Amino acid sequence: MDAQSIIWFVISVVALISGLRLLIRRYVLKSPQAVQSRGSYTLFAVFMLIFAFFAFVAGMVSL
Repeated sequence: MDAQSIIWFVISVVALISGLRLLIRRYVLKSPQAVQSRGSYTLFAVFMLIFAFFAFVAGMVSL
């Protein structure tokens, strides 16, 4: 494993955690700011999860 693949995997994990935290704040904790934002929290969380997936794929390709 070289440095480039490690960086991609770290980016993937950070994006995954960030996306899941946004979904938890919106649907589990129901914080007022997240609920008032209507769909923007969900949309950004979905984009983060998609980015996490493609960063993971990039890490696998760079192995």
